[in-house]
Amino acid sequence: MLIRLKIKNLAVLKDIELDFDSGLTVISGESGAGKSMIIEAIRYLYGKRASVEDIRHETEGAVIEGVFDFPESEKMQDLLAKNDIEEDELYIVRREVMQNRKSIIKINSHMITLGALKDIMNEVVSIHSQSSQSEALEHSMHIRYLDRYIDVADREAFGRYRDSFERFKALEARISELEYKDKNRVQQLQMYQHQYEELTAMELEEGEEERLEEEISYLDNFEKINNTLSLIHSQLSSEYAPQALLYDIHGHIETLANYDESYREFSDTVLEAYHLLNELDSRVGSDLSTLDYDEESLNAKQARLSSLNSLKRKYNKTLDELIDYRRALADDIEQLENIAQSFDALEKKKDKMLKQMEKHAKELHDYRIEQKHFLENRIKKELQDLDMPEADFEISVREATFDSRGFSGVEFLISTNAGEPLKAMNRIASGGEIARVMLALRTIFTEFDAQSMLILDEIDTGVSGFVATRMAEKMQILSRTRQVISISHLPQAAALADHHLYVSKETMDQRTASSAKYLDADDHVYEIARMLSGSDITDAALENAKTLIAAKEKETN
Repeated sequence: MLIRLKIKNLAVLKDIELDFDSGLTVISGESGAGKSMIIEAIRYLYGKRASVEDIRHETEGAVIEGVFDFPESEKMQDLLAKNDIEEDELYIVRREVMQNRKSIIKINSHMITLGALKDIMNEVVSIHSQSSQSEALEHSMHIRYLDRYIDVADREAFGRYRDSFERFKALEARISELEYKDKNRVQQLQMYQHQYEELTAMELEEGEEERLEEEISYLDNFEKINNTLSLIHSQLSSEYAPQALLYDIHGHIETLANYDESYREFSDTVLEAYHLLNELDSRVGSDLSTLDYDEESLNAKQARLSSLNSLKRKYNKTLDELIDYRRALADDIEQLENIAQSFDALEKKKDKMLKQMEKHAKELHDYRIEQKHFLENRIKKELQDLDMPEADFEISVREATFDSRGFSGVEFLISTNAGEPLKAMNRIASGGEIARVMLALRTIFTEFDAQSMLILDEIDTGVSGFVATRMAEKMQILSRTRQVISISHLPQAAALADHHLYVSKETMDQRTASSAKYLDADDHVYEIARMLSGSDITDAALENAKTLIAAKEKETN
């Protein structure tokens, strides 16, 4: 849950710090006061992509910081460990959205990516708005709702189906690849054969390039190498060669060692140097006797290296990659030559896999038909609670094309008034009816959510009267098991709130800034009266506000 929220330079929010508690918090205020920007700040902490348009004019950037109590779930522990974030009692999530530099995301001072933030915060908060309502009304989402309610994912058939579906799609991709290759088979086979013959004729060897470069360098510097070897040999073989001097010194040190044992190690070192110089002289002499400059060999090596470089440029590959490519070409040539046989084998395998997939999908399809009435009845009950007693609701489950969930096409159908035919949910005309249907779904499926925090962003638009009271009661019920923060226009919701946050704005020095404060008892009554009657607050509105609040207090006691 959210414990504290700090916002700096986010649109009209210049500098705001708010504490939050459990239960239901309702945010109200005049239109344009900045209520939505508080939710927008939470969206940034949830993983919204940064936009410089949200930064307050003439400032360097916006900073949003939230203090959260994360749920102690196994998935959360895994996500924290994956991102090298140590477990703690509280977590500070910080976003810095800057004009002229990359945005910064941190949890407890540890920098993370936007994707990691989304994964983590998806376990903490669920945000619902009018835009998410449109998405939920689309029938493509309905199979997800049904499957979640009847636990399809926990069934063995679902795991078997997903496995067979993934293997089937991989096989289809393989067949498509072969079909593409078959269209160009003759031309491609000729190209592969030419490349294979060209690379085979070159007799490429691993490490050949480095060896040629070393040999060419040696022959290019033949004269210098020869002169240097001769000079070394001359110095080691002359009358004044250092070996003779070292031998004499060794004898003298041996004499000293007879009187002082500590000189013994120096004697060994000098003797070792004497033998090393003799070995060097022998090696240099041997190299001089075999050293031979072969210009024809140099030219041949240079020509070979040039051919290798040309081949590398032609194929845009290194020598090692060319060797691997030649091996791959052999496999491709064999495959193209046997493509007809491959097609036949793969098609037979596909038919067999399709039958397995159909079997598992049929099990899931039948299970959905068998179990769908549980969700149908639950939604009808929720709609009745929201003053839609004549509403009828049905889940259509029909056979459709295969996808990752089977071949079931699922669509929610609704009739909001007696005598009207069932129709698709996205054809509901009334905004109030849409709001009630969506709240019914949220009430049901919030039970399945692990998140400890729920944001409701103006989901009650278009409702009033008894329906508004019912919607407010649903919000209050939701807040019993999680923290609920709601931007609401309903005085009934404000009356049932555990905390009432009021947002206002003022203009000073030709700049507008919003402020927010929690209302005391008197201001709470006054704001509910404003929500009831508008700017002209009457005594009747104040009395109505007190009545709404008293009803809540009576229920609590």
